[in-house]
Amino acid sequence: MLPNRLSNFVLIFHLATEKGLLLLGACAVAMLMANSQWSEYYLQIVNMQFISSISFGHFVNDCLMAIFFLLVGLEIKREALEGQLATRSQRILPVVAAIGGVIGPVTIYTLLNWHDANALRGWAVPAATDIAFALGMFALLGRGLPISLRVFLTALAIVDDLIAVIFIAIFYSDSLSPLYLGLAGAVLSALIIACRMKISRMPVYFVLGILLWYCTLKSGVHSTVAGVLLGMCIPLYSKDKHFSPIKYLERILHPIALYFILPIFAFVNSGVSISDFSFATFTNTITLGIILGLFFGKQLGICGSMLLLKKLNLIKSVEFTFKQFYAVSVLCGIGFTMSLFVGALAFDHTQELLDEMKVGVLSASLLSSVIGGIVIRLIKPNRQ
Repeated sequence: MLPNRLSNFVLIFHLATEKGLLLLGACAVAMLMANSQWSEYYLQIVNMQFISSISFGHFVNDCLMAIFFLLVGLEIKREALEGQLATRSQRILPVVAAIGGVIGPVTIYTLLNWHDANALRGWAVPAATDIAFALGMFALLGRGLPISLRVFLTALAIVDDLIAVIFIAIFYSDSLSPLYLGLAGAVLSALIIACRMKISRMPVYFVLGILLWYCTLKSGVHSTVAGVLLGMCIPLYSKDKHFSPIKYLERILHPIALYFILPIFAFVNSGVSISDFSFATFTNTITLGIILGLFFGKQLGICGSMLLLKKLNLIKSVEFTFKQFYAVSVLCGIGFTMSLFVGALAFDHTQELLDEMKVGVLSASLLSSVIGGIVIRLIKPNRQ
């Protein structure tokens, strides 16, 4: 009986994790600790010196998240070569919708914070969609909806991640070091050569990847960018096409990211004390800009993009209704991981602004989840 019980537990745990419940649990634990008698212990964990002068929080954001972004890079390349972004007809709707879903939130946030240079640093916070949470909510609530909607949501979230990485590289990097930038460029060139030669030995990419991460970190560009670049330099297939380095690494990294890295990231970054907050907290321009940007900006940008493409006859027929498409656009307002990550870069040295950002992201993500779930329940076809 024990093996069966154990296998059932593993299956239930896996399904819960796939639906984002482990992330939600880590967030809940962080919030409970930050607002209880254990708040000092929570801060000690986040700020403890982990390696040399690096705190545990920075280790998670700079080191562990680089591994997560490596997985993002692998997924982007695989989808672009043979997945849901491989052809023009597959790309046009999710790519344009993702761009619209960035422009909408950024515009709303910028208009609300134009007067404050410090607050304006967070303009990219509401631009990102959390792929794990959004797909988890879709899996939890979207039974009976067309599979093409999940394909669209996955492709959009991948493009969204790529845009977020570009923002991080360009706008959220420190003063640049020409020496380390040059060294990072040299290592990247070696990776590109290895990829074109279809070298499939993983130690080659491991060594070059470590060097790329170190040089990128020292160059002033955020280290997570190295993860994406490394992922996009891994060949899809070996020379004989019997082995796929990308798919091999995805199989290894996916459970590590899902069960380990993302929950730790959620725990470290979502703990905020709300004891000093009141209703007025939700009216300050940072929090309000993030909530309105993620919830309304995403919907307006994504749905507006689809209507524009239809008006221009750039997309013909789709396998879902506009109401179903709208429901998915609401789920895209779940920012969480990526929004918290960008916010941590934007407001790293100002705790008050950092807390306001966290309240905005968590509130918008919760609102998008609840309203998205309600809309899906209302528009789903009758159960058979």
